[in-house]
Amino acid sequence: MILGNITGKTTTREFKFLVKAPTNKFQYVQIFHDNQYILAQINEIEKTHDQEIAYCQIIGYRKDNALKQVLSPFQPNTEVLQADDNFIEEVLNLKKENKAAYFGNLDGYDNLKIHLDLNKLLTKHVAILAKSGSGKSYTSGVLVEEILEKEIPLLIIDPHGEYSTLKFKNDKDQEKLIKYNIQPKAFNEKIQEYTPNPEDNPNAIPLKLNYHNLTPQEIIHILPAKLSNNQLGLLYSALKETTKVDFNHLILELEMEENNVKYSLINLIKYIEKLNLFSDSPTSVQELIQPGKCSIINLRGCQPELQEVIVYKLMKDLFEERKKGNIPPFFAVVEEAHNFLPERSFGEAKSSAILRQVASEGRKFGLGLCIISQRPSRVDKSVLSQCNTQIILKVTNPNDVRAITNSVEGVNFGSEKEIQNLSIGTAMVAGVIDLPLFVNVRPRMTKHGGEAVDMLNIIPEENNTDEPKNGELLQLIYPNTSLEDVKLLNPEKEISTNLIPCLYVNSKDFNLLVNLNTGDILKDIEKLEGKKLTYEMDLSPQQKRIFTAALLLKEFTPAEIFAKTGVQFSDIYDIIQILTNKGYFIKEDNKLKISQSFVLNFEEYSFYGKPDFFRIESNNKLEKKFNPEEIKSFLSNFLEIKNSKECWLVNYS
Repeated sequence: MILGNITGKTTTREFKFLVKAPTNKFQYVQIFHDNQYILAQINEIEKTHDQEIAYCQIIGYRKDNALKQVLSPFQPNTEVLQADDNFIEEVLNLKKENKAAYFGNLDGYDNLKIHLDLNKLLTKHVAILAKSGSGKSYTSGVLVEEILEKEIPLLIIDPHGEYSTLKFKNDKDQEKLIKYNIQPKAFNEKIQEYTPNPEDNPNAIPLKLNYHNLTPQEIIHILPAKLSNNQLGLLYSALKETTKVDFNHLILELEMEENNVKYSLINLIKYIEKLNLFSDSPTSVQELIQPGKCSIINLRGCQPELQEVIVYKLMKDLFEERKKGNIPPFFAVVEEAHNFLPERSFGEAKSSAILRQVASEGRKFGLGLCIISQRPSRVDKSVLSQCNTQIILKVTNPNDVRAITNSVEGVNFGSEKEIQNLSIGTAMVAGVIDLPLFVNVRPRMTKHGGEAVDMLNIIPEENNTDEPKNGELLQLIYPNTSLEDVKLLNPEKEISTNLIPCLYVNSKDFNLLVNLNTGDILKDIEKLEGKKLTYEMDLSPQQKRIFTAALLLKEFTPAEIFAKTGVQFSDIYDIIQILTNKGYFIKEDNKLKISQSFVLNFEEYSFYGKPDFFRIESNNKLEKKFNPEEIKSFLSNFLEIKNSKECWLVNYS
């Protein structure tokens, strides 16, 4: 189809033509020149009252599997044709290869699929840049799916806990999936989450970093403060005879010093030790990096300083092991890269140096890097410039747009304007050819975990599709059996939604859920089964002290209670007799035991869910009959409680 004829001045890079047929911006055109067709793209269209002019940029032609440029300008009045799909595919080299990742369709051409060269992606690094809410996490999820399909080991640094949804199928975008000929898929068997913060992420494996391969330089580097020269000298002095780092030994060495600056150093080292992050039994690097597996480092709930230390130590150890050939080649995805790899003018993160080293040297050792950020202007420019493939979504901040223009090859002034006008779901991909391509990103096979929360319409779609959305906003725990499932099992019965007041208790090793209506510690939240605990104790201070000591001993003699409590020996027998009469103690031969009512293996009652805020309309809110503070006080006799919160358990009847 003829779209028009070339008019005015032409060069070997651009031309314009007088439009005679319907034409769109970014449409591809072809021109016959020097006995072959040349591909070009419309960058802008200008219209006056009597004519329409299209301004084009020349892409070139393909020969010997390489993109060639024209060496002479086009002749004026030459016909400009609508580009054929096959010709576009040939020149842009869009044909699928075995090592290609299906990323989406060429904008405006639903039949032209864009496949990214995975080999190039994994060895020459990728940057995904976009403002918040423009789809960068969604786009990175598409890329991760394609990498997982090819069985390539993956490591994801996930500061917000968004990537765990890779375990679940995308049941939301059915129409889009059909349009792109994609089937929903879950990668549950390939995903494993790790976290340094198990109380906030109960479904993840605790992450432990290697303790004994820390060098003196690393000890200094991970301390959460800048050290003075005096402190540095003192620390080096304490470490000089050390071949194997031990925090306790280091503290002892410092305590022997007579310099007063030792106290601030000791506090810093104790802070690192209390993080419970470094261990004699660290998480194995071979466990983290396995063929066909994806390890997600879920940092949700961690302080920024701690996140930097984790990324530094983890990437350093993995890079060293990769250089030695102890782990397979892998691809590392770093979300919120501006926090871990800031431009030098914005400060220095503890993880900056190692990530710069990976960006500059990683490809030699088969370590690919994907940098994702919503603030391109704050990301280290030297690292951005080493990312051969750049995936750019909508960016509007002038500083960020300028940063992209300065670091991305092929982005000109016209493209700079387009970055600010990209629609959600469309990405500019630079690095496939000399010119950026505009791509409609395909829908995800897995569920997206980075969606913004709709505060007026919060409801857990996987649990309850029919439930009203205009109810009360509460912190809820949902059962595994959804309302829809209950209705299917009881088609002729009216289902009631009940809310049971509960206390969610987070201890050092596990979580518990206590029913505040019945006083039961719950073992089965579906059937509301558990065990009754006795919280109401009418005890004097001395009686309470003896009972608390007995709880810890479980089996005891009056003499042992005396040794533990310091209560006058003459009073011990009377108090023990009172507590025995009340049923708290049981006599067995010459020993006393705590009543079975108080003997619990709390690990049997471990609860792996987590309360979250949702809107709900209920038929019945049960009364809270037990005081949460009394429950916590009672449980603290057995457990080290880190935190707790009141919530509601949803129950269908």
